[in-house]
Amino acid sequence: MTAQHPQPAFRSPANRAYHALMSGCGLVSALLFGAMGLLVCADVFMRNLGLGSLTWSVEVTEYMLMLATFIAAPWLLYVGDHIRIDILLRASSAVGRWWLELLTDTFGLLISAVLAWQCVVVALDAAQQGGMVFKVLIFPEWWLNLPMGFAFILLTVEFARRLHAATRRRGGR
Repeated sequence: MTAQHPQPAFRSPANRAYHALMSGCGLVSALLFGAMGLLVCADVFMRNLGLGSLTWSVEVTEYMLMLATFIAAPWLLYVGDHIRIDILLRASSAVGRWWLELLTDTFGLLISAVLAWQCVVVALDAAQQGGMVFKVLIFPEWWLNLPMGFAFILLTVEFARRLHAATRRRGGR
């Protein structure tokens, strides 16, 4: 699928760094999904051969799934492969499409900013309280908020970038 917006001209170091960050999100997410598949296969293979199981594999796979999903979200928005419902867009004029894009990018920006802020608040609260996750793995509870906060901050930036690009196009003209 092609990107909704053409990729920015990578003239400035900031644009190149942003592109590298977003591409890195996609790469890390893909590697995590691949590692999940390998981990599940290794666990099943070991159990079928009577070699025992990787007791931590289910829990690690759960965390990898959350991490990969949240890291992929900003990259998917950046390349235009996020979920869109195009029924209204196809039925709208160029100006109507521009207004719909402006509206959805504004809502996305506001929602992502609120969720990013909430992730930071919850992570700081969990860190201050010293909460821990006790399962097979034991680690500070606030670590679980890091991927969400990272993703929502990047989504906020990407929605702001899309909103800026849309306002520069002035009504689809």
